[in-house]
Amino acid sequence: MKPIDIEHQVLLALRATAGQVIHAIQRRITTAHGEGPGWRQVANTVNRLERRGWVRVIAEQEINQVWHPAYGLTDAGREQADRVHAQRTNATGAEVSA
Repeated sequence: MKPIDIEHQVLLALRATAGQVIHAIQRRITTAHGEGPGWRQVANTVNRLERRGWVRVIAEQEINQVWHPAYGLTDAGREQADRVHAQRTNATGAEVSA
């Protein structure tokens, strides 16, 4: 489940806030200890998710006089994020009850 962990976290960040640029998404999934994927990894993941139809560009934001795409979830992306969250919750519940 390692590859989906990053994708799941990106989906959660996208779901929590509409219209986030890559840098903001990367900051939101980095822990307080500085652990998490780098900017390039997040950008690659978001590009993969966009190709799958799970995220799309919903706006643009100007940062330091450069326009960056801001991403949001599509309905399919929201459904996928909910599905992964439910699977993770069920797996955690199964471990606790065992």
